[in-house]
Amino acid sequence: ALAAAASAAAVAAAGLEAALTGVDGWLGDELRRAWPRYGGRLAGVLREAAGSRAPTAVELGGVVVPVGVAACADDPVHPLAIARTWVDALPRGALRTTTLAALGADPESLGRAALAAYAEASGMALPG
Repeated sequence: ALAAAASAAAVAAAGLEAALTGVDGWLGDELRRAWPRYGGRLAGVLREAAGSRAPTAVELGGVVVPVGVAACADDPVHPLAIARTWVDALPRGALRTTTLAALGADPESLGRAALAAYAEASGMALPG
């Protein structure tokens, strides 16, 4: 929420390109690809994201289907501790991790981590 709010303020004050100054590597590439699609709505969308509330432990406790959660262990914007809290609250949850560097080198690594977590949560064995 803090990152989204700061990004919204930067976009509103200085524009998209200025807000992305210093954001390099795969994250910069991804934001430069995705954010322009919002046009003049970007700051508002980011403010809305900043105001969104996360599910509570009680709400997560009511999820009866298997849930795989994937997280980057070194992501300060989406903390691993929150992913662990969510998995602990889910009746049938499992967690797998990767890193931002791995995600940058292999964009599919996060998806594979999520699939492996889902397989564990559902009691399935993945091939290979």
